[in-house]
Amino acid sequence: MKGNSLPSMADDLPAVVKAIKKGRTFFLAGHQNPDGDTIGCGLCMASVLRRMGKKAFIFSTDPIPANLQFLPGVKKIAVGKLPSRRAYDVVLLMECSSPSRAGDIGDILEKAGEVVNIDHHRTFEPYGDVNYVVPTASSTAELVAGLLARMGVKLTSDEATCLYTGVATDTGRFHYPSTTGKTMRMAAGLLEAGAEAAKVNTLVYSTKPLAAVKLLGRALENLVIAEGGKAAITRLTAADFKDCAAQSQHTEDIVNYGLMVPGTEVSVLFREEPEKGRTAVNFRSKGRVDVSRIAKMFGGGGHKNAAGLKSSLPLNEIEKKVLAALRKEF
Repeated sequence: MKGNSLPSMADDLPAVVKAIKKGRTFFLAGHQNPDGDTIGCGLCMASVLRRMGKKAFIFSTDPIPANLQFLPGVKKIAVGKLPSRRAYDVVLLMECSSPSRAGDIGDILEKAGEVVNIDHHRTFEPYGDVNYVVPTASSTAELVAGLLARMGVKLTSDEATCLYTGVATDTGRFHYPSTTGKTMRMAAGLLEAGAEAAKVNTLVYSTKPLAAVKLLGRALENLVIAEGGKAAITRLTAADFKDCAAQSQHTEDIVNYGLMVPGTEVSVLFREEPEKGRTAVNFRSKGRVDVSRIAKMFGGGGHKNAAGLKSSLPLNEIEKKVLAALRKEF
């Protein structure tokens, strides 16, 4: 991996196009605990690269959530196991605010001909040789759609479905403030390309494993309102996961429920991940509070209205520290 002093971000689009056209072998990855944007973008790009006659290896350090298993090509994702090949012309990381977010891929990064970073997080490291980072974009899917349009790529219906999943999930079905007219026009283009929107909405938002439903119930039981009604706080311990026969992937969307309570501006979910020796914290906001600033204080990051962090501190300890920081924001 070369130097990372590029100041940029949106202006690097031509460099991304050049890297894709020039490269022959590609390693693609997204962040740990993958979501619809990470997986949707990876699958779409891998499909497009293969149609261009290139070799594309797609990797996820963590399992693919059950509600994303329907996506076209998902079985081709290598989960947890890196390839025997270590040298690629291009390493393409999507929605990774830092290279460590993709997992333990340091060896692959070091041997890459070029590292391309495509992201929309507000807090990030310009770690790539090429950094195409646009914090005002609704999703990485929006950036990938623009990139492929720039290249003159005509999407297949499967590729459009993957990108639609990305933008729909990262905007909360076009609910978050990051949704713009450009976002909606892009989504309309994906529908015209054959994206199966109804199928995506049903399988992603209206279908949950029993374990996920039970875990949601436990999280709502644990929900408390703080800061004069402005904050909704909930937690999930290792015992909660065990009782519900649930896993980390079953926490998707739980943090959003706190914002349904009238008057709340911020929702925070604390959850133990004992198998990884850490505590994960997820934030959502709908008011003036920039939760990415709070996450960054503890080594995390994200967007103004959606952020997260991982901490080696016990749940009770990190909870006290985060809530103290949140109190200052209010």
